[in-house]
Amino acid sequence: MIRLSKPVKLLEWGEGTNTTNQRWIEMGTGTIVGKPKTVSGITTVVVELNSSDVKKTNASDDTIKIAQVGEAMTPLSEVLWGEVGYGRLKSISGKNVEVELKVAVKVGR
Repeated sequence: MIRLSKPVKLLEWGEGTNTTNQRWIEMGTGTIVGKPKTVSGITTVVVELNSSDVKKTNASDDTIKIAQVGEAMTPLSEVLWGEVGYGRLKSISGKNVEVELKVAVKVGR
C-alpha cells in the first residue's frame, strides 16, 4: 500500500552486463505530491524529490521501484524501506518525477 504521508525512495534498475553486477540504484528520496491518478488501470504518481539533482543512470531501461519506510516485511520494518510500487518512469521535470504503475495499487493515508 502506498501511504501518502510517508517519505518515498525511488530506485532505478541499474545498467549492467549480467545479473551479478546489475542492481537497484537509488534515484532520490522525497514525498508524493497530490493524490495519485488512475486512468484506464494505470496509476500515475508524482514524486517531488528533496534534491534538484535527479540521477538517471540507465538510459536503456525506465523501470522504477517505489519504496517507503516502515513498509518492509521484517520485524524491523520501522527503519527499513520496503517496496510499495513497481512501474516505469514517465517523465522528469526539475525535482518532480512521474511514475506509471501498471499493476494494482492501493493508496492510503
